[in-house]
Amino acid sequence: HQDIMSDILVQDIAIQGSSPRRIDLFHGGGFGALLHHNNEGNEVDESLESLRLQTFFDWLDVNEADINDVFDLIEKESLERISSVCGIQMPFPENAIEDEQKGMFINLSSKEASNQTILGTLNRSQLAQVSHEKTSESQDVWKRHGLDDLSSGAMQWKELLRQLKGSCSLWEGSSSPKVPIPMEESHNKGDQKKSEPLDVSDSCRVSHWKLDITEGYERQRRKLLPNYEFDTLYNVRNNSIELEENSHTSFGSSEIVSISGINENESALHTSGHFDFDPDDVEATAELLASIKVVKPELDPEDYEYDDDDDDVDEGEPKTNFHETEGTVSSTAIDSSSKGTLDIKFDLENNVDLDANDDDDEMSNDGYDENSYRNDEEIHDIEEERLDTQLNNYDLITGLLHVGDIPEKSYNVKRCTGLEVCPALLIRCRHAIYIIDGFEQTGEDGLRGNINRVEKSTSTFNVNLRPKGFQSEDAENSAGQNDEQNSDQIQKKNGRGLEKNKREERSTSTSESLFQHRCKRIALKDFYVVYRRRYQLKQLALEIYDVHNNGTFIAFTNRFQSEEVLHSLLNSTLPNSILKSGTSTNYDRFLKGLRTRITNMWVQGKMSNFDFLMHLNSFAGRSYNDLTQYPVFPWVIADYESEEIDLTNPKVYRDLSKPMGAIGAARAEQFRERYESLESHFLKKDDPPPFHYGTHYSCAAYVVNYLLRMEPFSRLALLLQGGKFDLPDRIFNDIGASWRSASQDNLQDVRELIPEFFYLPDFLENNNSFDFGSKQDGTTVHHVTLPPWAKGDPRRFVRINRQALESDIVSRQLHKWVDLIFGYKQRGREAVAALNTFVHVTYEGAVDIDSVKDDVQRDSIIAQIQNFGQTPSKLEKKPFPARNYLSLSKFGKNIDFNALPFLEPLTPPLCIVGAPQKVYLRVALQDTCKLGMTGQSDSACGDMCISRGQLIGVGKTCVLNIPAKKYYRFGGSNNGISVHVAIPSIKSLEVNKVATIYDDLHRVPLSAVKPSRNGQWLVTGCMDSTVRVWKHGKKRMELQATLCGHDGKEITCIDISTTFGTIVTGGADGRVLVWDLRTLSFLRRLDHPIQDHCSNLHSFGATQVTSVSLNDRTGDIVTLIGSQLMIFDINGKVIANFSRDEKFSENSVPCCAISTDCPEWMELGIVAVSGHKNGDIRLWGIDRDKGLLVFRFLISTKVHYCPITCLRLEGKRQDTLLAGDASGKMSVNRSLQLDSLSQQDFAKFMEGI
Repeated sequence: HQDIMSDILVQDIAIQGSSPRRIDLFHGGGFGALLHHNNEGNEVDESLESLRLQTFFDWLDVNEADINDVFDLIEKESLERISSVCGIQMPFPENAIEDEQKGMFINLSSKEASNQTILGTLNRSQLAQVSHEKTSESQDVWKRHGLDDLSSGAMQWKELLRQLKGSCSLWEGSSSPKVPIPMEESHNKGDQKKSEPLDVSDSCRVSHWKLDITEGYERQRRKLLPNYEFDTLYNVRNNSIELEENSHTSFGSSEIVSISGINENESALHTSGHFDFDPDDVEATAELLASIKVVKPELDPEDYEYDDDDDDVDEGEPKTNFHETEGTVSSTAIDSSSKGTLDIKFDLENNVDLDANDDDDEMSNDGYDENSYRNDEEIHDIEEERLDTQLNNYDLITGLLHVGDIPEKSYNVKRCTGLEVCPALLIRCRHAIYIIDGFEQTGEDGLRGNINRVEKSTSTFNVNLRPKGFQSEDAENSAGQNDEQNSDQIQKKNGRGLEKNKREERSTSTSESLFQHRCKRIALKDFYVVYRRRYQLKQLALEIYDVHNNGTFIAFTNRFQSEEVLHSLLNSTLPNSILKSGTSTNYDRFLKGLRTRITNMWVQGKMSNFDFLMHLNSFAGRSYNDLTQYPVFPWVIADYESEEIDLTNPKVYRDLSKPMGAIGAARAEQFRERYESLESHFLKKDDPPPFHYGTHYSCAAYVVNYLLRMEPFSRLALLLQGGKFDLPDRIFNDIGASWRSASQDNLQDVRELIPEFFYLPDFLENNNSFDFGSKQDGTTVHHVTLPPWAKGDPRRFVRINRQALESDIVSRQLHKWVDLIFGYKQRGREAVAALNTFVHVTYEGAVDIDSVKDDVQRDSIIAQIQNFGQTPSKLEKKPFPARNYLSLSKFGKNIDFNALPFLEPLTPPLCIVGAPQKVYLRVALQDTCKLGMTGQSDSACGDMCISRGQLIGVGKTCVLNIPAKKYYRFGGSNNGISVHVAIPSIKSLEVNKVATIYDDLHRVPLSAVKPSRNGQWLVTGCMDSTVRVWKHGKKRMELQATLCGHDGKEITCIDISTTFGTIVTGGADGRVLVWDLRTLSFLRRLDHPIQDHCSNLHSFGATQVTSVSLNDRTGDIVTLIGSQLMIFDINGKVIANFSRDEKFSENSVPCCAISTDCPEWMELGIVAVSGHKNGDIRLWGIDRDKGLLVFRFLISTKVHYCPITCLRLEGKRQDTLLAGDASGKMSVNRSLQLDSLSQQDFAKFMEGI
C-alpha cells in the first residue's frame, strides 16, 4: 500500500504569486519510514528500531508546518467527496477507477486466503497458543514484580516506622503532651488514687533490647539496639496489658504469662539434625566415636613437633575438587506461570498465595508442551524470545541493587549468624558485593540460571515471662505458701492465655509471609578485611568485615567458589582495607606476617591481653558469627568465695599453664587413667585415638548457656533446645558453681569462658524477664549469682575480671595458656604430657567429611562433632614468646627509666607513666587563636590541634578536620559550611584559603558541626533542631540521613564515634539523644535527673546541653547540662555523676567538658575533663562502686581567666590536653614525665609516692 500512501502524502501546495510547491511527507524520513518493518520474520534489532523511531520524531518536529498544510489539503478534498445534505456528489473518474481496482484486489486476496485456510489452521493455532502463553507469562512477571515491589516497600516502610518509633519520634510533634490518668478506685483502701500526668513519650519507650552484632574497640560488642521484634516474635503484644495489671502480685510465686508464636526469620540450624542435649553432658565416649565411621586423613607426624621453619605457607592455587552435597530446600520457582487470565487479589488480611501450583511449575519450566508440532519460523522466534525472558529473571533482584552496580557473577551461599543459617544469593559487582537472603540459583551458573525463592523456616515456641520488677527469692520463700495460694489463679490465667494464643495463632497463620528477602551491600570502598573460615568442618567460608566493624559470615557451596570470591576481592581496589590491592597471591603470607606483628606488639607491652587473645581467636578461625567456633577465653580468677579479693595475691589466680581438666589433682589423675586405658585398647589404625576429655572447652551449647538471658541468644537457646529453655538446674546461674564444676567437681565439664565475661555485664542480668523456672531446691533462676566480692553488681564483676586478665601475674603466664589452645601443646606428645587431648574429631583436618557419601550419615557426623565442639586452628609449632615484664623499681626507690617506654602504652590517659595513680599536668605552650576569626563577634576559640609542634586554633564557629588538614566554618547565611585550609600542605600552602563551599546543607543556619576522627563523616546540627549526617565522597559530601528528635530548639553540641557506630546530640531543649551510625536511626534518650550543683540556683538556671563527648574505647558518654556533669554507658545507664556535696559558685560552674578514652578497668585513670567559667580546668576520676565522679587534679598554673570554650586531647595515649577560652587564648598542658624531672623534683615526687 505504499503507492496509496504516497499519493496522499505527496501534495502540490498552491502559493499566491508563485508556482506551486511540492511537499513530500512520505519519503526522506517521513511517514514512509514507519512502513519499513521486517516482513521476513527475522529478529528485530531493538537498537536500530529505536534509532529509526527517534529519527522519525525528529523529522516530525522539524516539518510541523508542512504537515499541517498537507493535512489541511487532504481534509478539504475529503469534504468535497462526501455526500452533501441535499444530494449525492459523484466521485471523480480517477477515484472510481481506483475504487474498482481496490475492490478487485480485495476479492483476489480473499480468494487466495480462503484457499490457504485449511493449510494454515494448524500453524495459526500453534501461534495463538504460544502467544497466549507468552501473554500469560508476561502477566505473571508483572504480578511478581508488583508483589515484590509491595514486599520491598513494606520492608522499607517497616524500617521507617522503626526509625520514627520511640520517645523522640518525628510524629510526636514539638512537645510531649501530658495525658491525665483517670481516677481509679482502690480495692485495698476506701480512698481513690490521685490522678497523675502521664508522659506520652514514656509509653513509647522500648522495653526490650538486643545485642548489636557490630564490633567496637578490641572487637567488643557492647551496644544494645531496640528489639522491636520482641513482641512479635514472642507474641506478647496482647499480653502486655495483663502484665502491667498483675505486676503488683506477690513475687513469692512468680506471676507467669505464657507466650507462644516465635516466627523465626531466616532461621535454620547449621545441621539438619536436631539439637537437644545437656550442655553439661556433651561427652563423647569410645563407643560413640567407634560408631562414627569416618575416613581419617593421614596426619604428618611432623605436625606434632615444632621446627624453626616458618615458611610453610601453601601459596598454590585452590583445588577445584571441593564439593558439598546440598540438602533439599523448600522453594518456589520464580519462573512459574499460571494458565488462564490474570486474576490478582490483594488481600492483606488473608495473604492469598499468588504463586503457581506444582503442576503449573512443571509446565512453566518449558513454557509449552514439548510434543506440540512447531515448524513455523515465526513461532520459533517467539519461542527463543520467550526463553530469553525466562532466563533473564535477574530483573527481580536488580531493583535491590544500587544504580551503576551491574551483576558480574552470582553464587549460592549461606549467611550464618550464630546458629542460624539463611540461604542467600551473593551477587558480585564491580564496586560492591550483595548478599540477598531468601534466594537460590538453579540450573546454569553465572547469571543465566533460574532464581528460586526459598521459604523462610518458622518455629513456634512456648515460653513464660515474669512480671516487671520480679525479684528472685531464696528457696524457703519460693517454696512457701505463696505458690499454693496463687497456683490456681496462675494456672487459670495461663490456660486462658494459651487458649487465646492458640486462637490467634490459627487466625494469623495464613497471614505469615512465606518469603523474606533482606539485602546487604558491602561496598569495596567500605571493605576492611576478610578471613578464611571453616563451615561444617570444611574450608569453604569467608568472613568479611567492613569499616563499621560489622562481620558477615558467608559459606559457599565449595572451596573453589570461596577462593574465587576471595581472589576477586583481593585484586580489587580497597582504599580502606588493611589488605592492599593485589595481595591474592601472598594472602596467607600477609596474614602470617600480621600475626607476627600482633604477637610482637603484645610481647613489647603495646597491646592488652584481651586484645591479643581476640586477635589469636580471629587468626585461628573463631568468630562471633559461628557459635560452634566462638572465641574462647580462659578462666583467670580461682577465688569465688571470698568477700573481698586482692588481685596482687597470686593465690586468687588460676594456673594458666594447665588446662581446666588438670587443675584439680584428683580429677587430673582420673583423666590420666582414662587416657591410658583408651591407649591400651588402641590397636587398629582406624580405631579412635585415645583422649583425656570426652567433652570440649568450647561448644555452641556452652556459649548459648552463658548468654541465654540476652537477645538474640535467648532465641538461639530455644532453637538449640528444641523450643524450650533447658532445665533450671542445668542453666548457667552461678559463676562460682560453674567454676567449681569446670575445675574440680564434674568429669564432664572442662569449659572455658567467652569474651563477654570481660566487658559485657548485661548478659548476667535477666532484663527480658524470661521465666527459667526454679531448681529442685526451690531456688528461682533469674539473674546470675555473682561471687561475694562482686557485691551483687555485674559491672563490678566484669571490671575485676578484666583487671585480673590484665594483671602482671596473668601477663607472665598467659603465653602458657596460648600454647595449650592455639600452640604447640594442642596436639601430639606435648598435648598428652600436658593432659590436653580431646576427641580426635574436634581437631581441624581430622575428619574427611567429603569421603562420607551418605547424606544422612554426613549430617549426623556434622551434628555430633558440632555437639562436641571444635578445636581452634593451630597457629604455632613452637612455644609462644612470653610477654616482657619490666619492673619500675630497680633497687628500692630507684626507678629504672628504661622501663618507662614499656609501661607507656597501657598507662591511663593524663596519668604519669610509671606512677598511674598520680596525675600532674604542666603548661608547655601558650598561643592565641588566629584562624577563622573574620566576621566573628568575639575572639572565642572553637577548636584546636597540634601539628608539627605548632598550636593551631580556630574561632568558635569553626571546627577542625585534622586528617584532611582543613577546618569547617558554619553559622553563615548560606545555611551551609565553607571549607578552609588549616594546615599547609603541598597541595595548599596558603592557610585560611577557601577550598570548598557547601550551600544549603540545612534550611536555616547551622549551630553545631562535628567531623569524625577519621575525617570521613560529618554531622551537622541546625537551629531548627534537625541533625544531618554526611559522608565525604570523591568530590562532594553525600547526605546519608536527616535525624529529628529535639524539641524544636537548636542543636548545641554533637559527637560521633565510628568505633562504636554512635552519634550523640544535645540541644537547647535539654535533651541528649543517641543515634546509631550504621542504621542512622534513633536509639535512646539519656535521662538526666533534676539536680543542680550551683550554690546559687537562681543565678544559673541554664538547662540546655552544653557538651556531649564519647569515649572511643568503651562507648561511655559524658554530658554536661547546666552544672551537672554525668557519665552514661553506651546503653544509657548512669555510671557516675557529681556527689551532692560537690557545689560550684556562680563564677566557677563548668561550661564545657570532654571524655577521655580511659578503659573502665583502669580505675585510677582520668575519665573526664571539665573547663569552668573562671578559667579553671579540672580532671575527674570515677568511683564506679559508688557511682560518683572524683576530683583528681586542678591545673595550678593559671593561664585562662575567662570561660573555657573548648578542650581537646592529643597523643596516642592522650597525655596532652589543649584548652581554649573566650578571649582566644590557648594552652598546651602535658603529663609529667619522670625522666624529665630534676633530681630535686624527682626526690619530692618519690616522697609523695
